Amino acid sequence: MKKWITSVALILGTFGLALSVSAAETDNGDGTKIVNGEAGTSIPVNGTLGADNTDPDGGIDEGNTDWVNVTVPSKTLFYSMPGTGTVKSPTYTIKNNSGRPVTVTASSFASTVTGGDISKVNSLNVNLTSSLNSASVPVITSGTAGIATATSLGELANVDGRLTSGGTVGNATDLTFNYSGTFTAADVTSQITENYNLGLTFKPTAW
Repeated sequence: MKKWITSVALILGTFGLALSVSAAETDNGDGTKIVNGEAGTSIPVNGTLGADNTDPDGGIDEGNTDWVNVTVPSKTLFYSMPGTGTVKSPTYTIKNNSGRPVTVTASSFASTVTGGDISKVNSLNVNLTSSLNSASVPVITSGTAGIATATSLGELANVDGRLTSGGTVGNATDLTFNYSGTFTAADVTSQITENYNLGLTFKPTAW
């Protein structure tokens, strides 16, 4: 008799456990959950007004360009001295102020004047001078301006120096670059001024 009661208790216990499991909400670990055997559920709503994109907990949709907060030069230049065929330039900095890491890509380079003296320049490159990446992007080749393939200049860590939400601090939050190039000195008999636009794109990393 005792054995029979024990068996029934075990069966009922198992049945009760099965019922509770089938009615449970299961977190899938990917931002979704399964509601099984329930008539409804509640979903937390986190609303942020005036979101701060420099705050890692800023409450902005992951991967959205609203995360982009980057300081770039408002103007850059390159030059040569008379009688030389070598291009020089200052060094410039791009800095990430965002709560998320941001990848910087050199996407376009074009003269702002049609039919200018760009043909005088044999080559011009955008060179990273920091240790972030070894990229050197040709932007003028044989007197023709343009970037054949958009080239990543590197991923800048977030404002805290992190590349991932649980990562260590101290990663590079900025990169530096300059211009280098060549032309035939004999082709330049007087001062030439040409204006260009360097196009950059920014992609925030989703955490």
